Amino acid sequence: MKKLLFVAFLAIVGLSKTNAQEGVLNGGFNVGIPTGDVSDLTSFTLGAELNYMFPVAQGFTLGPSVQYSHFFGKDVDLVGGGTLEVSDASFLPISGAARFNVSDSFVLGANIGYAVGLNDGNDGGFYYRPIVGYKIGDTTQLNLSYSGISNDGLTFSNVSLGVMFGI
Repeated sequence: MKKLLFVAFLAIVGLSKTNAQEGVLNGGFNVGIPTGDVSDLTSFTLGAELNYMFPVAQGFTLGPSVQYSHFFGKDVDLVGGGTLEVSDASFLPISGAARFNVSDSFVLGANIGYAVGLNDGNDGGFYYRPIVGYKIGDTTQLNLSYSGISNDGLTFSNVSLGVMFGI
């Protein structure tokens, strides 16, 4: 696991050093509400993202992205009495990101890749994340996104609000 994290970090740093004149390094964070399968088991999510976007065409960028996503478990009432404390779940999504500037203010995008499970018994799974962004400055953007991680028949999904900054 540590090797995978190290390789992902080196890949992004290496890309930023070799193509510093061409791309843009972005970082940000988000907070979300779990949906679907895990909405009864988790209370909220927190995440962070780092990406390096290369211009491909007018208003269109592509690049690698690394995220951290944490689902906070909650206490679930059991039939017949008692409660079950659900453990937190953490993921490291490693993905390709695409962004398209629809106008001077709005951005549409998506991330697709694989989310590595970081806690015991969490194998990870296919990761996807459509995004709608609103630019609130030259280097700042508010994002509304839906993300999903298909994990052994269970989908960890959430709707989140976040902010990204040009670094």
